[in-house]
Amino acid sequence: MHPQSSTNLKNRVNKLHLPKTKPLLPLFEIISNSIHAINEKQALKGDDFKGEIFIKTIRNGREETLKEVSDIEIYPINSFQVIDNGIGLDSDNIKSFAEFDTERKAKIGGKGVGRLVCLKAFRKIIVESVYFEDEAYKIRKFEYKKSNEGFDKYEDNIETNKKDTGTISTLSIYEEDYIAHVPLSLHEIARQVITHFQLYFIQRIEPQIIIKNQDNIEINLTDIFNEEFEKEILDKEFDVSDSKFTIFISKSFKAKSHKIHYCAHERSVKEEGLSKYIEDLKYIIKTQKNDGYYFQIFVVGDFLNKNVNEERTSFNFTLEEENDELELKEITLSKIRKNAILSIEELLSDFLTNIRKEKLEIYYPIIEKEYPNYHSVINYNKEKVEKLPIGLTKEELDLKLYEIESEWRIKVKKEGIELIDKKKDITTLEEYTVLYEKFLTEFNEVGQSDLARYIIHRRAVIDLLDKLIELNEENKFANEEIVHSLFFPIREHGSAVASDKQNLWLIDERLTFNSLLSSDKLFKQIKSLDSESSDRIDLVVRKEAVFEDATLFSEEKFPFESFTIVEFKKPERNDFKHGDKEKDPVKQVRSYIEQIIKGKEKNKGKTIGASKNTPFYCYIIADVTDTLKDILDYESFSPTPDGLGYFRFYDTSTSRSYIEVLPFKKVIKDAKQRNKILFDKLKLS
Repeated sequence: MHPQSSTNLKNRVNKLHLPKTKPLLPLFEIISNSIHAINEKQALKGDDFKGEIFIKTIRNGREETLKEVSDIEIYPINSFQVIDNGIGLDSDNIKSFAEFDTERKAKIGGKGVGRLVCLKAFRKIIVESVYFEDEAYKIRKFEYKKSNEGFDKYEDNIETNKKDTGTISTLSIYEEDYIAHVPLSLHEIARQVITHFQLYFIQRIEPQIIIKNQDNIEINLTDIFNEEFEKEILDKEFDVSDSKFTIFISKSFKAKSHKIHYCAHERSVKEEGLSKYIEDLKYIIKTQKNDGYYFQIFVVGDFLNKNVNEERTSFNFTLEEENDELELKEITLSKIRKNAILSIEELLSDFLTNIRKEKLEIYYPIIEKEYPNYHSVINYNKEKVEKLPIGLTKEELDLKLYEIESEWRIKVKKEGIELIDKKKDITTLEEYTVLYEKFLTEFNEVGQSDLARYIIHRRAVIDLLDKLIELNEENKFANEEIVHSLFFPIREHGSAVASDKQNLWLIDERLTFNSLLSSDKLFKQIKSLDSESSDRIDLVVRKEAVFEDATLFSEEKFPFESFTIVEFKKPERNDFKHGDKEKDPVKQVRSYIEQIIKGKEKNKGKTIGASKNTPFYCYIIADVTDTLKDILDYESFSPTPDGLGYFRFYDTSTSRSYIEVLPFKKVIKDAKQRNKILFDKLKLS
C-alpha cells in the first residue's frame, strides 16, 4: 500500500509555475535530493563515506543506435536518469516524499515541492530505491504521475541481495513545451549543474558527480570545475541589520557575463548582471593565455535560506528598490546588494584600481582635448569618474561627465544652503573662514566649470557658422533660416528667449546684454508692440541693461535708451537691387527705423518713446556680392579698416542710425579674435 499524499497532487502541479526557459530545474531538484540523501548517509557513516551521483542523458532514438553514432549530441534529450548512493527511501523518507511542506525537508533547505517541479516538466518520475530497515536491505519502487494521488505501480519491502543503499530516479519524457529549451551539449549541461550547485564546489563539499551520454562518454563535474573556474575563491562577511551574509567571488571561463547570485541552501535562486552596479565589470577579462573569464559573485546567509520561496525561484522579502531610510531594520534586496557591492569593491580593489587607471589613461586625453570644462568635475569627483564604464565613445563620455557634474552642482548648492541656514550668526572672519573655506573652494570651481563650458560653446558656435556658410553636398549654401537660428532662435519674441540661448555676441559683445523684442515676426504680431504694420524684420533688440553699471534693466523703464536691428541674408546671395524694398537690405533697415519712430507702437500699453534722436544700431549680416556692393557704393558706405565690411552713419531730419554691413567671414574672424585669449587658455585655438 503506497503512502497517501496530503493534498490533490494534480491541482498542485497545475498551479505551479515553472518557466519554460528553465528546463533543467527538475534535474537540479533530483540532484539536490541525491545530495541530501548522501549527506544523511554521511552523518551515519562518517567522513570515510564518499558520495557519488551518476547522471545519464536519454536521447531520442534507439539505445543500440545511439551508442554507435558519431555525433550523439545532435539528438534531443527526452529524459534523465540520476543514480546516487545515498540513504535511500526508507520509511521516514518515503513519508516525507508523500507529504507537502514537510518539516523534515525544511530542516535541510527543502520545501517539499521538488517532485512537483519535476512533474511540471516531465510526464512522470520512475523511482527504484534500496534502503536499510529492520536489519535488512530492501527495495521500494514506484512511478509518480500527474494524478490526484500521484503514486502508481507502488511496491515496497522487496527482498534484495544488494548490500548498499541508493536510489535511481528517472525523469521520464519531457513535456513538449520544455524540450526545445534543453541544451544538447553534455558539457553545457555539466556547466549549468555546476553553476546551480557552485557553492558546493566552491566550499569543496560536493559529492562526485558524473554525467554521461548513451555512448558512454562521461564528464566529471569536479574536473570541469577545476578547469573552468579558478581555484582561488575570495570571500567576505557583512551584516545587514542583525543578519550575517557572506559573499564568495569565483572566476568562470565559460560564463557569459559578470553576475551576482543570491543563493539559498547552496543553490542560486536569483541572479543579476554585475555591470549595472560596478560598470567596470562589463566586458570579459582577458588573461595572458588570450582566453577570458567573468566574475561570479555568490551571496549566502541564513536570512536567504529562511526566505526563499516555495519553488526556489525567488525570495519572500522586498526585492524592488526601496527607500531604505523608511524601515531601518527591514532587510531588503537593495540593502543586501548595497553591502555586497561594497564588499566586492574591497575584495577586488587591486584589480579594479588597475583597470580604472588604464581606463582613465584613455579618457583623460579625450577630456583634455574635447571637454576641458570638466577639469574641475574630475578633480572633485575622482571616485565617480574612476567608476565610469569602459569603452565609452566621446559623446557617451560627455553625457556621463555631465551627469556627474549635475550631481556635484546639487551637492555643492545643498551644502551652501545648509551652511547659511546653520550659521546665520557668524560674527568673526576666522569663524567664517573655517566654516566656508571648503564650500567656497568647490563653489568657485563650479563657476570655473561654467565659464569653461561657455567658452567651449563659443568655439563650437564659430566652427558651426564657418561650416554653414560653405557649400553643402548639393553645391548650395545653407538656408537663411538655419544661419539666422544660429545667431538667435527664429520666430521668438519677448522674454521667451534667455540670454544664454542666443549667440549675438558673434556680431557684438554688447548684444549679449540686450533682450529681444522680435525675431522674424510681423510687427503686428509682436505682443510688446501695438502695431498694425505688416512689415517683417529679422531682429529688433532693445537695450535693457547698462553694461557699465552691471545692473539689470527694469521693465518699467521708459523710454528705451536705444534699439539694435539685425538683418540676415543668405550666404553669397547676389540678387540685391537698390531701392527695392524686398531686395535692398539698407532700405529695409531704414524702413524698419521709420516704422518704429512714426508708428504708434506700444509696450504693455505704454508708448515706446522712440524719437528721431533715439540711436539705432543696425547690422546687416550678408556677404558683399556684386549686387550688394553696388548698393553700398550708391549709399556712400565706407569700408571697415580690415576691408571686409562696410559702415555708414545716417543723420537725417527723421532718424539717426549707424548701419554696418558684416560679411559672414568677417563675423567669424572678429569673433575668433575677440575670444582668442579664452580659446588659448583652454587650448581650443
